[in-house]
Amino acid sequence: MSEPDSKIAFLLEPGSQAVLKAICMDPRDDLAISGSSALRAFPAPKRIAFLEQRKLRAKAARKCPLAAEMLFTPLGLEQLTHAELAAYKASRLPSDVRNVADLCCGLGGDSLYLPAAMRVAGLDVSREVLRAYRHNVAIRRNACAVQADVTTHPIKADIALLDPARRASGRSDRWQDQDMSPGWDAMEKMISRYPGMAIKLGPGIAFPEFLESYEWEYLGLRDECLEAVVWTGRLGRPGVVRAVELPDGASIEALRADLQDTFGETGSPGGYLYEPVKSVVRAHLFGVLASRLKLWQIDPRIAYLSGTGLVRHPLLKAYRVDRELPYDNKAIKEFLRKEEVGRLEIKKRGVNLIPEEFRAGLRLSGDNQGTLIFTKVLDRKTVFWTQAVARGSSDPA
Repeated sequence: MSEPDSKIAFLLEPGSQAVLKAICMDPRDDLAISGSSALRAFPAPKRIAFLEQRKLRAKAARKCPLAAEMLFTPLGLEQLTHAELAAYKASRLPSDVRNVADLCCGLGGDSLYLPAAMRVAGLDVSREVLRAYRHNVAIRRNACAVQADVTTHPIKADIALLDPARRASGRSDRWQDQDMSPGWDAMEKMISRYPGMAIKLGPGIAFPEFLESYEWEYLGLRDECLEAVVWTGRLGRPGVVRAVELPDGASIEALRADLQDTFGETGSPGGYLYEPVKSVVRAHLFGVLASRLKLWQIDPRIAYLSGTGLVRHPLLKAYRVDRELPYDNKAIKEFLRKEEVGRLEIKKRGVNLIPEEFRAGLRLSGDNQGTLIFTKVLDRKTVFWTQAVARGSSDPA
C-alpha cells in the first residue's frame, strides 16, 4: 500500500481506480475475480482491498445512487445517511446559509446533498475517512476536509451538521448512548457554538433533558424509521415534534407538550384497522393522527388505530377486518386450513409472539391470502383476520 494500512490511499491511485471500476462491473464471484488477470499482479492485501471495496459499493447502492463512484469503509457505510434523507435535510436549510460545518462528516453522505451555494467544511478525526470524504464529495461539489476533534476544534460556520461517530460497528439500527462520540456532555457544549445545528441521532434513543427545548424530527423512508434529527437554534421550532415519511414527504407534527393529551381515545375495533408508519410511531404522534382523521386506538398502549370506514392516508396502512379470531394457535391453524390460505402476512403489536416461529408451524396451502394481526384490544389479547387495502384502491390488495 502507498501508506501503512491505508486501503483508501491505495484505491485512490489512478491505476487502482481503473482496476476497481473493472472488477465492480465484472459479474463473476470473488474467487473468480481474485484469480483474474486484473488482480493477479497485486499482492494478497491489495486484492483484499479491491474485493472489499467491491462488496461495499454493492451494499451502498441501496443507500446512495452515487455509490459506484464512491469509496467506503465498513463502519463509514453503516453510518452513511441515505441519499433521500440527506437531500430532505438539505432542503430544510435556510437559503441565506453560506458556511456549513459538517461535524463527524464520515464519508460525506450529508455534504454531498448540500446546496452548491454553501461552502462546506468536513471535520473528522480519522485521516482514512477524510480521504474517502474528499473523493466522495468531489463527485458533486467542492468541500474542504479538516482532521480535527469536533468537540474542541474552533471553526466558524453559519450552521453545523453533527452525526456522532459510532464506536463499534453493527449497531447502526440500535444506537445506544454509550456508542456515540461525542457524547451528551460534549454535545450540549457544542450546541452553544453555532447559530443552528442539525444533530442526527438514532430514532430509539432516549433524549436527555437539555434537548427538550428543540425541534425533534423523525425521518422515515419506505416505512422504516431511520433517524431522528434534533434541529437547534435558527434551524428548528422550539418544542415541536414531527414525523416525515419519505420519499413522498408526508408529515405530521404537534407540540411535544400536547402529546400526552392525544392518548386514551380508545374504543372497540371498527371495520378497518390502521397501522401508522414507523416514523409516526417513533414520534408518538399516532394519537394526533388518529384525532385528525377521526380514528381511535384499540388499546391505550398500542399504535393500532381503527375506524368504521376506509381512510386513505400516506402515513397509514389500512386493513379491512373480516373476522376476529380467538388468541389460540390451534384455532387459528384450523381457520387457515379451512379458508385455504396459501399466502399469509403476520403482524403483531403488544403481544409476545415471534412471527417467524408461528409461521414455521403452519402448513399453508390454497389460493387465498390475508393478514393475521396479533394484538390487544383494551388489554385483551386477540387476533384479526384482515385484508390489506392497496393505497389508492378501495379493494383489498
